[in-house]
Amino acid sequence: MRILIVEDEVFIALDLEMQLMDMGYEVVGIAGTKETAIEMACAHVPDLALVDLHLAGPSSGAEAAAFMRAELGVPSVIVSGSLHELTEADIAATAPVALLGKPFSPVKLHAVIRGVDAVLDR
Repeated sequence: MRILIVEDEVFIALDLEMQLMDMGYEVVGIAGTKETAIEMACAHVPDLALVDLHLAGPSSGAEAAAFMRAELGVPSVIVSGSLHELTEADIAATAPVALLGKPFSPVKLHAVIRGVDAVLDR
């Protein structure tokens, strides 16, 4: 499975990348803004995007996830310490395959990704 990480906190993004690679997944890139996420998704069309809600500057992870789903068919897992801020409109627009609250353990991350992988049947 090819995964795009959409996270503006560098250390969190690099930790996610290491964890995913250790699990045997391919990370196609790390994006810290909505614009970069969209560019990378268009260039690489990942199987899945791990998307934080709050990105650098005025960027919105929810908007990036909604674009990737609607325009590219890329499903997302919303990974955030602010899941309580998700509105019903955000959930409807992004249609995430899973929600993962921060902080999370590597075991929880692996379980969520395995579950998504099984649902997507890849």
